[in-house]
Amino acid sequence: MLEISNTIILMIDMQEKLVSATSAEFEVKQAEKILKASEILDIPVLVSEQYPKGLGQTVPSLRSEKQHYIEKTAFSIFNESGFDEIIKGYNRKQIVLFGIETHICVYQTAMDLVKNGYEVILVKDACKSRKEFEYETGIELMRQNGVKISSVEIVLFELLKTSKHTNFKEIQQLIK
Repeated sequence: MLEISNTIILMIDMQEKLVSATSAEFEVKQAEKILKASEILDIPVLVSEQYPKGLGQTVPSLRSEKQHYIEKTAFSIFNESGFDEIIKGYNRKQIVLFGIETHICVYQTAMDLVKNGYEVILVKDACKSRKEFEYETGIELMRQNGVKISSVEIVLFELLKTSKHTNFKEIQQLIK
């Protein structure tokens, strides 16, 4: 089960050109819910941007000054210099992961997270690929390699644990 004090949100490459190329408008709306919840619950957010000069920045509705941005050219964020130290610095082992493209950057990052001892929870309804077959294949490969496949609502309510949580009403409003 997810624990607020042990969780990091990791958003992969939800950038202007990638969102447009994958028609990921729904997935952006789902990502907005996770990011708003992370602010309410004070969960750290790491954001990767794949070659932003060419693919643009993270879409405006997903940007926040509180997020830690990491530019990358590698498909897995773990292959970027300094990322290992950044993530270890939070001293948290549960990673809520989502982004674009599911079968490339999200998949490779998930595999490196698992290999490095993290519990990875993939938010399936906040992920997208250009082709449905590639998306489904990426999801299945992650499942086969120990990634837990989840959804926005499951993640949010798993973090809260109870309707008596101080932030229950705020979080509930995100999904209505």
